Amino acid sequence: MPKMRAVQVPFAGGPFEIVERDIPEPDSGMVRVKVQACGICHSDEVTRKDNFPGIQYPRAGTKLWG
Repeated sequence: MPKMRAVQVPFAGGPFEIVERDIPEPDSGMVRVKVQACGICHSDEVTRKDNFPGIQYPRAGTKLWG
């Protein structure tokens, strides 16, 4: 299966890390977008510091540009 790189936080208070993940197949009615760049925003840093109670880890970043 083809792979992609992603930035994630593995656990509360953990570091940002680059990992490889399988590229998922899009479901019916969805499309796949090729991402050219990814950034980290303030909400990613707040997530890393575990300031959003109840979220699950690992947690991937949210800002993408294609």
